[in-house]
Amino acid sequence: MNQQEVRNAVTSQFYQSLAESGTAVDSIPQAQLQAIVNSLADGVFAALHSVENEGDRAVAPAALHDDDPSADEVLLWSGRPYLSIGIRYELTSQRLRVIRGLLGRSIEEVELVRVRDTSVRQHMGERMVNVGDVTIVSNDPSNPEYTLNNVTNPSDVREMIRRATMAEKKRRGLSYREEM
Repeated sequence: MNQQEVRNAVTSQFYQSLAESGTAVDSIPQAQLQAIVNSLADGVFAALHSVENEGDRAVAPAALHDDDPSADEVLLWSGRPYLSIGIRYELTSQRLRVIRGLLGRSIEEVELVRVRDTSVRQHMGERMVNVGDVTIVSNDPSNPEYTLNNVTNPSDVREMIRRATMAEKKRRGLSYREEM
């Protein structure tokens, strides 16, 4: 949605809400009222633009090599699906979180010690813009398979999850054993 479309949508909704509420705004000249509405629309557009430009953040991998069993949880990566708002993914040294909502909020988590496997899937169009889906297979009974959709640099994110999983399992003294 471009700036003019946002401005038109906000203007339309503003005047519709005024009409429905029965509020008369006669003391402000029409040109000044329109300038106020345009400023409001520009503010909405600026807020959407800042959310849109909020990029992925990665923390130095040195945080993964902390062998202290009482180590605090550290944010390793934060990102969101390409061209979307209201969903954020966070990888910490102990878990993977999916945070949903702009006004309300829900959080789903997968403990890294439960992660069994990861994979990346990209179709041709996604490869062109370097986005893709990262699928996590875990032993979590409530969410055995979870897909992070439209992640920027999906191979890098998958590798970060793999390394963080290995580091967390090592920190907790868990070893890998193939099930027969």
